Amino acid sequence: MFLTTGISAAAQTMAPTIFYSDLTSGPNSGGENNGGVYVTIDGRRFGSSQGSSFVTVGTGQPTVYKMWRNNRIIFQLGSAATSGSITVTTSAGVSNAVPFTIRSGGIYFISTTGSDKANGSFNTPWATIPHAAQTIAAGDTVYALSGVSATVDDGQGWDAALTLREQWCGTSGNPRALIGYPGATDVVIGNPEGATPSNGLRSTDFSADPACGGYWVFSRLGFRGLNPIAVNGPSNQWRFIDNDISCPYATGDSGGGACFETTLASNLKFWGNNVHDAGADDASALFQAVYFSTDSNHINMGWNTVSNVHGCRAVQIHSSPLGSNYPNSGYNQYDISIHDNLIHDTQCDGIIADTLNPSEGPVSIYSNIIYNAGKGPNNPEQSGGWSCINIPGTTQNGSPGSGNVVIFNNTMYACGTFTTPPYGAANAAINEGGGNPNLYVQIYNNLIYQTATTLYPNGVPYLVIWDPLIPNGGEVCTNTQDCPWLQGENNLFYGSGPAPGAPSITGSIAANPMLVNVAEYDFRLISGSPAANSGVAVPETTDIIGVPVPQGSGYPIGAFALPLSSDDTRKP
Repeated sequence: MFLTTGISAAAQTMAPTIFYSDLTSGPNSGGENNGGVYVTIDGRRFGSSQGSSFVTVGTGQPTVYKMWRNNRIIFQLGSAATSGSITVTTSAGVSNAVPFTIRSGGIYFISTTGSDKANGSFNTPWATIPHAAQTIAAGDTVYALSGVSATVDDGQGWDAALTLREQWCGTSGNPRALIGYPGATDVVIGNPEGATPSNGLRSTDFSADPACGGYWVFSRLGFRGLNPIAVNGPSNQWRFIDNDISCPYATGDSGGGACFETTLASNLKFWGNNVHDAGADDASALFQAVYFSTDSNHINMGWNTVSNVHGCRAVQIHSSPLGSNYPNSGYNQYDISIHDNLIHDTQCDGIIADTLNPSEGPVSIYSNIIYNAGKGPNNPEQSGGWSCINIPGTTQNGSPGSGNVVIFNNTMYACGTFTTPPYGAANAAINEGGGNPNLYVQIYNNLIYQTATTLYPNGVPYLVIWDPLIPNGGEVCTNTQDCPWLQGENNLFYGSGPAPGAPSITGSIAANPMLVNVAEYDFRLISGSPAANSGVAVPETTDIIGVPVPQGSGYPIGAFALPLSSDDTRKP
């Protein structure tokens, strides 16, 4: 999530941008006042108040708006809504479109004053989250009002406050949804004190035979516990949107874990969530904030904040075999996109993406802001990497991966500042594992701003490649060294000596990027920045806050584009 300053609709100078919606389908009747489901859209430049602006769904407009902010609108569909696209119209123009389908489905409510013997309507709501999850049918939506919580074990035998068994999951085209009612506060799943149950939300896995198949939406909820969310499978079609997730008591000493973890779960959207205070001060290196593990493919992680991470990494991708009970597991992962996130203050790497096979589906890391990653201290195992982005390139099961891992338009600051790591050469902005001649890492349009430490004469290096053919096991890419399997163009390097200029790293810029306020972690560009128009063309059409690119003669370097105007006075 990103902070935003309010502006009126009348002050808009650039058309609005929609990033995503929580629901992609639902009924336009039933529920509160027979108005259908509430839909949340997140984006930029909506205006701090509605004024004459409006939302269109298909060919109709909603009549009930529960919230209108510059970065979020919540509206009820209403009978005029039709299948088609959601758009926002302001005085500056019409936004991009996101799809929405009108379909049938029930709408229910949970309240602290409700009863599980009631019918779950708005006027006679249910009382508990587990009852609602176990009662609704595929295609139904439940809204939880302020104060509703599930903090004790639900008795299903999975050490969880909310367990999803196979019979309580949705189906293709008819997901179930549990959403905080518009404006609701303190809707919590899991034990906030880190006591039993260990899990907040947990779906059953292959050992349940059958597992929960997925097809769920969770939005605007708080998740707590030692492992607040464990999404298992084999399963598909999960959406986690705009949730608050925290696990400050977790240590990972029983074999790892994460605030958010998937295993055998694919086709997942993880958008707009705030994952914070992950892990206790003495957490194991096996503990991560967000972990897409064994055979989790088709992953899209965007517009999240992940911060204050103990143990090790903010985001980890790694696939390991699950043992004799599930021998056909642990293969390289693919079709993964990590983009438009704010990641900061991590003990180990900001992002580590391992066991990859881009030839099966693209793997990209772009438009992220990563700072103060790899700052230490040592975890109990005294292990880990200390980079903003780390691509080890290993394989656990099956043939080694091949293809290109593409890293572009990220802004990275103060990466790998830990002064006494177990092995100093792992400190870098980007760390590439090497050793797999078929897996390439391509970097372009990245803005890398390093800060000096005592590790190296010129500060922390920009790039590191680990190559088993190099006698010392790894070297820094410099002006005179080639970096096999690491290729790049038009990146900006600043703060740690000369820019890399090896044959595989071309078009590098060594210059002060001219940012608004580095001390306050405001990494937007100011007029005249060498990063404004020096990048190569990219497949994305907007920057991290939805500003169209290119602006002017060329594409930007880093996560932000110019212009810096009255309706873009935002920072992460």
